[in-house]
Amino acid sequence: MSISPLSSPVVVDGIVSDEKLSELLALQAEYPELDFKGTTDLTATEDTVELAKDIGAMQVRGGYIVIGVDGHGAPTGELDDADRRRFDEASLTQKMLRWLPPPLELRVRTADRHGHCVVLLYVGRHTSGCAFFIADGTYRKRGKEVVLFRAGEVFWRDGTRSTRMSQHGLEEVIARRITDAKTSWLAEQREIRLQERADLDAAYEGRKLTEGPLGTVSPDMDSRELNAAALEFIRRGDLIGLQYLLNETTARARAFIDADEIETELGALLDKLVCLAATFLEYEQWEWFDRVVDVLVQIYAMPLAGIDPHGFAYASWIPATEAGPRVWLQVVERVFALGALAVRRRRWAVIQRLTLQLPDGVDYQRTWLRHALTMANRAHHLQEQQNGQTVELSLLSLARGDVARLGCLRPDGLAPDSDEVITSLAQFDVLSNITAVVAADDASSRVFYPSFARVRQHRVQPVVERLLTDDAMRTAFGVANDASLASALSGIAEIALSEGQRYDGFSGWAQTSVGDFITQHL
Repeated sequence: MSISPLSSPVVVDGIVSDEKLSELLALQAEYPELDFKGTTDLTATEDTVELAKDIGAMQVRGGYIVIGVDGHGAPTGELDDADRRRFDEASLTQKMLRWLPPPLELRVRTADRHGHCVVLLYVGRHTSGCAFFIADGTYRKRGKEVVLFRAGEVFWRDGTRSTRMSQHGLEEVIARRITDAKTSWLAEQREIRLQERADLDAAYEGRKLTEGPLGTVSPDMDSRELNAAALEFIRRGDLIGLQYLLNETTARARAFIDADEIETELGALLDKLVCLAATFLEYEQWEWFDRVVDVLVQIYAMPLAGIDPHGFAYASWIPATEAGPRVWLQVVERVFALGALAVRRRRWAVIQRLTLQLPDGVDYQRTWLRHALTMANRAHHLQEQQNGQTVELSLLSLARGDVARLGCLRPDGLAPDSDEVITSLAQFDVLSNITAVVAADDASSRVFYPSFARVRQHRVQPVVERLLTDDAMRTAFGVANDASLASALSGIAEIALSEGQRYDGFSGWAQTSVGDFITQHL
């Protein structure tokens, strides 16, 4: 399909500077991407609805509307007495959202030209190719109602006019969508080829380094090269070199904690460790995966060495500067990120391995996941000030940042901002809750915390329903019988419901197959 739109000299780049305004006015004519308006009174319904129509039409291609000029771009002076605050970007966007659907990208600049006020308005292309009006655009004139557009209609720029979408306009929208999809696909393929080339280069470099003296492969290496070197060690059977690497990592972690470089140096080191674990998971190197988890457990226990662990257990408040809660949160948020990958890869035994850890010195909670969350909360690391209000952070959101930041945690090709990331994190959380409750035979709050309750239930419902009938999952999570699973699910729901109500998330198992299972077996 080939569409040849009206040739236009207008460059739609989103810039709203004085130079851009001069560039547009110098054209002295309107184009599909450029509309001149003599005036617009945003206190008048008629003018506001007319502007909504033009903005909706402009969203097909994107473009500019210049207000306060005649058809040749000469300032009219009709805006000189207008209240410029009414053209505030945020205010105008909110006003237009009465008729137009989000996303709506508007940028505004008011300027003086030859002593007269002129407004430059940029309208971004709609991500869907066009915008359907969501409400009728009406106003009264001389006692009669005028309907400019109806909800569900689409307008576009047919030449220099904003009119209802025609067959030709629809074909142009389709053609643009196809072009955008092709461009996106080609960019994605280029990125994949570049990634493959980088991985190949890293593999060659890693292989070369593994042939060097003991210690050549170290935590100082780039994560991609480090992963490749670790796999090369395994392939060559050089287990001493790999164990030396893990020992060196453990020693450095201790030094970073002692130096109070927890969020910086220790964080970077933990990134490399979790990437190693993700690599071993991908290549099913379970012995070495377990050894990396053991290193994470050792690092977790370091702040507890030489102190009374009950000092933390009985404290209702912990200073934010205390090393322990900071280390524990750094470790566990990455464990969650790794667990999300295990969920997507259906590595159920990994989820149990990541859940049922109790580092030395932690004897007042049943898992490190629950312990870290409790202590981080007491140290106020899960609270943030936003606009003068205290906002509670979720471990899921922290872990999501790690997944977005570390490509090694997305070997399945997910985009950093993919919605599937938060779904897999929530599913790891609910499965780890079930694992902890079943193992402890205790559904009290000291065993688990339902972070998943903050998100909508459709994210976790499918994986829990699968657990009802999947024998492999049950075995991996240590579920002995239906009654044990029903009891765990019921206990988790009791605590999760109160959290879900606060965040419009989890709403309970009632009227689902999970609820029926609980009723039948509990």
